[in-house]
Amino acid sequence: MQTTANDYKLSAADLTAIRGWMKFLETFGSGMPPAENAIGKFFAALPQLSDNYDEMTNSSYRWMVETLFFYLNEVPNNQEVSLTAQYGDFCEKNMHISLPGDPKDYVTTAIDLPFEFRSYWAIFLFGYGYKWYPKSESDPLIRIVRHEKGIKIPGVNENRRNAIIALSNNWDPIPSKDFIVDQTSMYGSGILAMESAKKVVADWASAHNMPQSIMIRFEAQQRLKMKDMIGADRVLNADEYLFIFHLMISLCTATNADRATVLTIVKEQANSIEYPNETFINQLIYLSLLHAGNPKGDIRYSNLMMQDMLKGMLAFIKTTDEASIAIKASIEMSTHMLHANAAYPMHDMYNPDKSFSTRFTDTLAALEDGRKIIKTKLKK
Repeated sequence: MQTTANDYKLSAADLTAIRGWMKFLETFGSGMPPAENAIGKFFAALPQLSDNYDEMTNSSYRWMVETLFFYLNEVPNNQEVSLTAQYGDFCEKNMHISLPGDPKDYVTTAIDLPFEFRSYWAIFLFGYGYKWYPKSESDPLIRIVRHEKGIKIPGVNENRRNAIIALSNNWDPIPSKDFIVDQTSMYGSGILAMESAKKVVADWASAHNMPQSIMIRFEAQQRLKMKDMIGADRVLNADEYLFIFHLMISLCTATNADRATVLTIVKEQANSIEYPNETFINQLIYLSLLHAGNPKGDIRYSNLMMQDMLKGMLAFIKTTDEASIAIKASIEMSTHMLHANAAYPMHDMYNPDKSFSTRFTDTLAALEDGRKIIKTKLKK
């Protein structure tokens, strides 16, 4: 996999979107404890994951997210089941809603469909949600108005439309293993619709080993990305090391082998003039802060923004392996430094006579020296 330094350049918007992606991996990584109702949560998370994707400009992270969606859409009937799962989630959250039987008591500006429960299912599928308002204080009936859901899944718009058509054309009068039951006669009872949706999703997930099979395939691509960066023959820049920092935490949600790779990286020596006898992870976070806080750079984080960034990343570390513990300890130490000195890292209390540019250059050189050793170790 041939890449250049520009493939890893990160903006402030990228960092926010990537943290959303890391939260997804914290729950669904193959090395994480199985989540309760995992498949339902998996599909419920996809719209937000898609929104995060839209905020990313970094080509490498976009490629990784696209890879997951491409693998996901290779699974038979995925689009139908994804939409069914999201609808089931909607029904579960809105079981209190009761629809009266007279269509004149409602207004819908979303889609011109017959007044029946199935119509609202179709509205949901086509990307609309609901906002429910009392018609007046004296009239308890509610009014439905258009509300964009904005479900955007990269690269699958046509597949999504086809999935909607398939669901509409195959609507069954009774529950089946393939399609959700028509609830026309129930006028608003979301319970049966929710239970039918859950059964469809559970049967499908079991048949295709979801979401584990997708995550395992995706993690192989994540692994290749780290191998490409650590093994690069060129000199890496600060953007690339900031990328490595985020990728290491993501890899800790994957396999034991991935965590072993991360451990090899974090515990390596990376000595600089300012910080002799230092570890790679400590120098990595130090450079990441220097880079993110550089007022002449592209990110330009304040001290408080850097504290928030590290606290957010700390929250993603739920595993207790040796690599995760080392990363967590280093993040906590850096957070304390930021809290103790509002000018940190532009000013370093332990190296008050060293300029920002000198510390930046020395830290980058220390990481390059450490990476050369890591590269050799990982080849064995």
